[in-house]
Amino acid sequence: MASPIGHSLAGCLGFFLGHKNSQFLKYYSSKRLFVTAIIVANLPDIDFLLGYLFYQDFNAIHRQFTHSFFVGFVVCIIVFSCLRFYKKIPLSFLVWLWGLYFSHILLDMLAYDRYRPAGVQCFLPLSSDYFAFPISIIGGLSFTGGIIQLNNFLTILQEMVVIPLLFFAIFFLTKTIYQNVQSDN
Repeated sequence: MASPIGHSLAGCLGFFLGHKNSQFLKYYSSKRLFVTAIIVANLPDIDFLLGYLFYQDFNAIHRQFTHSFFVGFVVCIIVFSCLRFYKKIPLSFLVWLWGLYFSHILLDMLAYDRYRPAGVQCFLPLSSDYFAFPISIIGGLSFTGGIIQLNNFLTILQEMVVIPLLFFAIFFLTKTIYQNVQSDN
């Protein structure tokens, strides 16, 4: 699984993508947008707390329902609706929120998972199977020897290189597709 630092980095990069959209800034301050990006990018890991509250085990329900695309979309609709109640926020904000939530699921699927079953239940409630990419491009965290260990440090360094590269690749790909669609019209 990816680290909270890696997920927060994805949130920061998502903030910069959303920050360029002036529609967001009309209704939402940059500081609040930044904090929202970090929180939403880490939100699926709320299952650590839920696992501890209900089972006294942090990993009891980790990578299950909170790591589902469907649950992520429902959570983002709830957050969007609550924010829209106070201020008029464009629908593109909902897409941005879901993109941040999705980034968490994607990073966990790309990270090496040493705990079985490996992967995340990203298609829950349609399927309770765990899914992961066949090739891990991010080293996984290990908590068996404590949090502070060389493997975790190297994983975080790897995330600091890989995650920005992924975001820039996605950004340029979507920008190219958007420009091609615009030129065809």
